[in-house]
Amino acid sequence: MLRTIWAALAAFFVTVPLASAVLVVAIFASTSSLVDRIIRLWARLIVRAAGIDLHAENIETIEPHQRYILVANHYSYFDIPCIFAAIPQPIRFMAKVSLFKIPIFGWAIGRAGFIPIDRKNRRTAVKSFDLAAERIRKGNTIVIFPEEGRSRERAMRPFQRGAFLLAIKSELPMVPMAVDGTYDVFRVGAKRITPGRVTIRVGTPIATEGTSLRDKERLATEAREQILRMLFPADP
Repeated sequence: MLRTIWAALAAFFVTVPLASAVLVVAIFASTSSLVDRIIRLWARLIVRAAGIDLHAENIETIEPHQRYILVANHYSYFDIPCIFAAIPQPIRFMAKVSLFKIPIFGWAIGRAGFIPIDRKNRRTAVKSFDLAAERIRKGNTIVIFPEEGRSRERAMRPFQRGAFLLAIKSELPMVPMAVDGTYDVFRVGAKRITPGRVTIRVGTPIATEGTSLRDKERLATEAREQILRMLFPADP
């Protein structure tokens, strides 16, 4: 319980000043590399406060100057800071619209180019994917959780198709990622944080250049199979 209290206090005292810093910088230059450095610092401090022993595997697959659509499973609130801390890219997430209403934090992520999405409203959801395409053109890597919500079990929920339509539209390489360990650290419904190891495993990039809408099922299946193999490797 002490770890949970410490992590909550750290989250508040880290988020408020760093979100304020992002807000100030992003008002003048939302694409500044300083924004990304501040976000990565925030993520590393949050991860450390939770007692997470973070590791990354196959990270060399991510080329520094290439931009991607990163597709990952989703177990926990800690998935996002773990990805920020592990992946050296100017990352932006699609986040539920309610987060953008939080004072300071919500203003900061809005200014920094994060993408609000209300999946209950199909019309605004489509606009969110158009906004994601704009962020890509500005040089960002986009992370999407195709389960569209945190899984309450270790088994992944069904994948929705928005991420794969965006990959087709952008023609950027799509990279499956497995976030392994956050389920044990702080799963849905958990009352306390359990410190432990979290591993971000980077899969094999999937080319989307020249694909069409007919390929969305294939892309979804291929990405899902890669993530499953990384999360649940077959016994030797």
